[in-house]
Amino acid sequence: MVIRFVFIVAAVLALAGCGGSGSSSTANDTSGSSGSSGSGGSSGGSSTPAPTVTLSASSASIASGGTSTLTWSSTNATSCTASGGWSGSQSTSGTHQVGPLTASATYTLSCSGGGGSAQQSATVTVTGGGGGSTPAPTVTLSASPTSVATNGTPTLTWSSTNATSCTASGGWSGTKATSGSAQVGPLTNSTDFGLTCSGAGGSMQQTVTVTVNDVGGAITGHVDSSFIDLQGDNRVYVFAGSVTPHDDRGSGDAQYKVAVVQDANACTFSYTLTGVAAGTYTVAFTKAAQNDNATTNDNLTFSGTTTVTVAAAPVTHDFNPATKLQVGPGKTYATVAAAAAAAANGAVIEVAAGTYNDDIIVWGQNNITVRGVGGYAHINGTAVIPFVSGDPVRNGKGLWVVDGSNIRIENMEFSGAKVTDQNGAGIRNEGTNLTVCNGYFHDNENGFLGGAYGQLTVEYSTFANNGIGDGFTHNIYVDDGGSTGDKLVFRHNYSHHAKIGHTLKTRARENYILYNSFMDQADGTSSYNIDVPNGGLTYIIGNLIQQGPNTDNPEMIAFGEEGLSSGRTQSVYLVNNTMVNDRGSGTFVDVANGTTTFRSINNLFVFAGTLYSGMQPQATTNLATSSPGLVSTTTYDYHLTSSSPAVNAGTAPGSVNSYDLTPAYQYVQPAEREVRPVNGTIDVGAYEYKP
Repeated sequence: MVIRFVFIVAAVLALAGCGGSGSSSTANDTSGSSGSSGSGGSSGGSSTPAPTVTLSASSASIASGGTSTLTWSSTNATSCTASGGWSGSQSTSGTHQVGPLTASATYTLSCSGGGGSAQQSATVTVTGGGGGSTPAPTVTLSASPTSVATNGTPTLTWSSTNATSCTASGGWSGTKATSGSAQVGPLTNSTDFGLTCSGAGGSMQQTVTVTVNDVGGAITGHVDSSFIDLQGDNRVYVFAGSVTPHDDRGSGDAQYKVAVVQDANACTFSYTLTGVAAGTYTVAFTKAAQNDNATTNDNLTFSGTTTVTVAAAPVTHDFNPATKLQVGPGKTYATVAAAAAAAANGAVIEVAAGTYNDDIIVWGQNNITVRGVGGYAHINGTAVIPFVSGDPVRNGKGLWVVDGSNIRIENMEFSGAKVTDQNGAGIRNEGTNLTVCNGYFHDNENGFLGGAYGQLTVEYSTFANNGIGDGFTHNIYVDDGGSTGDKLVFRHNYSHHAKIGHTLKTRARENYILYNSFMDQADGTSSYNIDVPNGGLTYIIGNLIQQGPNTDNPEMIAFGEEGLSSGRTQSVYLVNNTMVNDRGSGTFVDVANGTTTFRSINNLFVFAGTLYSGMQPQATTNLATSSPGLVSTTTYDYHLTSSSPAVNAGTAPGSVNSYDLTPAYQYVQPAEREVRPVNGTIDVGAYEYKP
């Protein structure tokens, strides 16, 4: 017997605002951020056109337990209401996954506007076990063995039925065949491995745990960040006996090669090797293990080589720089500028926590590491910086100007940057492969301004109250580096309350915008949360994005707003973000027509607004709702509650271009991260619910 339900959906159509157009350079952002785009109007005379509605289901017939995705759009409508098998208000266009269903259902959408109302319905029929039914997938996943010693390498074996694709999560990742086996490890900790397989009848997940039992001794320690190459494979090689370290050649090779990993919510790095038999070992560090080919002499460079003896107790060996320049009261150097003048290439400068007024520097050396110690070292500008040619102090650009390559700046605070043309920055970047970790940029004309030359990495940093209110100055503004492969990696940051400008503006050719919080709260006046004005290959994954009621521009994410630049990949992947529109109108995402690929997967859109303007996405299991079941939208806690419709409502994102779209982390306030748990089917939004 076919049972029918009727649904109605309502949401407020919002007018999209857009930033200004025009060219821009690192020296001055002339494109602006405030203002609005053209307004809508009535169609001729005094008549108001009647609304139209389209509504369809991706699968009109499914097996019991299957799911289907509803897709709808409307014209001349300001609100929509659902009835039948769903209910509540929906936006005037969007997608929504229904199911798992055990009975047939009819979904109805009524949309209204000044010219009246219109209604459409779509029926999803649930068929029985025989005939032409589409059965739900099944998955089996096992590990052999399920318990290993440290550095063990178990084999995972899996199979599925009624599935067309599978995606791994937890201790492994990426797209997998619908059946197969794979060796994982070496494992140093007990690990959960998940596998989600999907087909026409829905999706199913299985998880298996491999337990690691510690045996033998251990070698652990820290590796100073000055040794690290974020684009390399950083490893500690462990050789039996007292030897000269070398690359793999088939004889006398390293007995262990253990990865060096960045510590959670920190700028430090460490390694741990357990299960080591008693004996004497040589340990050495290399940042280029990716170049170690077992059949050739690769001439790897090793650092910090030493010999250790392993017994029952753990052995600690840290890899530290030979010397450090110390700055602060009672130290060798009273100012950072004095230490910079004495620093050669490769120097490590440690700055005691405190305030350093007008400590202005142009960094011309390469491979420099500068870090605050004992808290933030605060570089505070008290006067306007003029421009005088050849004078690094009167540079007309900012408090610190980076010209050298491979510079790391850690645990530093910047405020008060002002220059004659009102475009000054806490840091102005003109160097290659700059890394900023745990920075605090506030009350500058621009927080950060500069190009993405090579790989620009900004992580665990806070940006607040930057800008002069003209719409051309921002919390962070990244320019195009000009070369293929240049990229911005922006992760685990907190950017909020830009003064009219954007919380993130980037012209980089590639953008990895991962697990950040972009906020305006109740009193902010920021413009776009994320502006990618010239497009490029862009991944926006796992972010919290909130637009406040006083925003200067009603669009939250803008892609290609100033024209899509040639010579770059024009693809944007919007995955597992939570976007909250407290403005009550506007546009969540605007993507320029002409973009090659726009995929929107597992995003949670909260409150009223147009979901997408411009190019429409390939949309999968997104949720638009005014009842999201979050802990508290008024206090900006966007974790899911058990009653949230986002729980178990997502789809395994898969991978693209060999890049895994599955969120590995989730944001922790302020400017931190934690591992995103695996808990059944992936949830919609930036957080995974866990009881």
